[in-house]
Amino acid sequence: MNKRILFLLLFSFALTYGQSDYLNYESLSKKLKEFESKSKFCKVKSIGKSSGGKDLWLVTLSESTKPKPALLITAGIDGKHQVGTQMAVQLIDQLLKSENLSKLLSEKTLYFVPSVNPDAMDAFFGKLKMEKSGNATKTDDDRDGQIGEDPFEDMNNDGLITQIRIEDVSGTYIESPDDPRLLVKADPTKNQIGKYLVLSEGFDNDKDGNFNEDFSEGVNIDKNFTFDHPVFEKGSGVYVASEPETRALLDFLYLNQNIYAVFTFGMHNNLSEAPKYDSKMASSRIIKSWLEKDVKTGELVSSLYTEKAKIKDAPKSPMTKGNFAQTAYYHAGRLSFSTPGWWIPKEEVKKDSSQVKFEKPKKDSVEPNQELAYLNWATKENLTNVFVNWTPVKHPDFPNQKAEVGGFVPYALNNPPAKYLEESTTKHKLFLEEFLAAMPKIETTTPVVEKVQNDLYRVTVKVVNKGLLPTYTEIGDKIRFVSRMKTEVVLTKNQSIVSGRKYFLRNAMQAGESEEYSWLISGSGKVTIQTGCATTGVKELIVELK
Repeated sequence: MNKRILFLLLFSFALTYGQSDYLNYESLSKKLKEFESKSKFCKVKSIGKSSGGKDLWLVTLSESTKPKPALLITAGIDGKHQVGTQMAVQLIDQLLKSENLSKLLSEKTLYFVPSVNPDAMDAFFGKLKMEKSGNATKTDDDRDGQIGEDPFEDMNNDGLITQIRIEDVSGTYIESPDDPRLLVKADPTKNQIGKYLVLSEGFDNDKDGNFNEDFSEGVNIDKNFTFDHPVFEKGSGVYVASEPETRALLDFLYLNQNIYAVFTFGMHNNLSEAPKYDSKMASSRIIKSWLEKDVKTGELVSSLYTEKAKIKDAPKSPMTKGNFAQTAYYHAGRLSFSTPGWWIPKEEVKKDSSQVKFEKPKKDSVEPNQELAYLNWATKENLTNVFVNWTPVKHPDFPNQKAEVGGFVPYALNNPPAKYLEESTTKHKLFLEEFLAAMPKIETTTPVVEKVQNDLYRVTVKVVNKGLLPTYTEIGDKIRFVSRMKTEVVLTKNQSIVSGRKYFLRNAMQAGESEEYSWLISGSGKVTIQTGCATTGVKELIVELK
């Protein structure tokens, strides 16, 4: 094909689909530096390098360098979900333009890592477009001792790697009754007879009976974390936390004890519907269920998401093994939530409406809802180049059979044109503000000072959590990594404690919970009482003994 024609085709695809509005690594880096140059509240630094040598940018929104209770927002962990990076950047932009930013940051800090897996951006913007989750690490995907011996091939020369369907008596797929472009598994109980084999686009280069099983996909960072690591699974890495991106993010999370909660724009969803409590899994040696008090907290956060911010109709996307969101909860003890950020909007149409209806899959259909709903939505929005219609090709591995190339354009299902993201980002900004307002807030009563006798005083103070959320997670007390609540009395040289502890440690303080502390102190002058923890901030009281 003429190079000029190919360029025009790719350029046309970029304009039509909206890829030109997405940030690549260079434009992302430039954009973040622009934020830093224009706002005194914004600082940008690298927390590590990817396996391909790219910086992992950390954006900090804060009024000062003093550690404050913080939220960590991550995105771009799985390369197939580039929409998360775009939304994270839009969110930073909206926050920096917000009139109440100074108020938001007066007591809190926001950390953003917009692209945890920057190597994966190359595939999204590659001349040959194929969905790729992993980083730049060379991987032996089929574990045969060779790397990249069976890659994809662009059989119809459209610059896209999609699928191939082969008419074959052993096929298990048929055309969907809802949309003939889609293929679904044949259901023998409904007298459906399979017609097609479905393969990825390409040849069986090494003649082992598998197609495109080794193109060196790299390591999917969202499979490489420490909780429930999927050993030997494709894309999970040769061992847990094998990748520099994984270690850099974990180091940052563990070393910054002030991080109260983690939010991830990714392929999973536990925000619109809170995690469930499983008493058996929660009490097992390896805990694999959110603990009971944390589930109640999750329900409150979910209500902030769906009711306060009105972010509804999110798809159910269960957690997978080795991902960051679960590791942040189970191993780092932080509240941790994940959301796709954007999904196909649900359209309600009245029965008497003359508008075009948004079709739903039939109840007896085995159709994947997301694919059918996306095609209907794309048609309604006049989006082209989201699906490659099935076209015949000659396949050397099936010389006497009908072969056709087609399917969804790579990345289309999860990454809509950028113009559709702004409304969703605005809603997530509102949710973020609601969450910040709900975070734990330590308050104290005015200390009561009783003079027992000359230079002997009893000091009593009550500490209360006035926020809507606990001071930290219940699981934080089990893993013993999260900074515990501490109430401490700081004395001067001429003072001493006659009765009571110098400091009191306690487990997480739930919303509205309180505790009273008392000391018998010998001496005079000022006494300092400090109470709180890294995830709530420390409140300081000055008491005069006189």
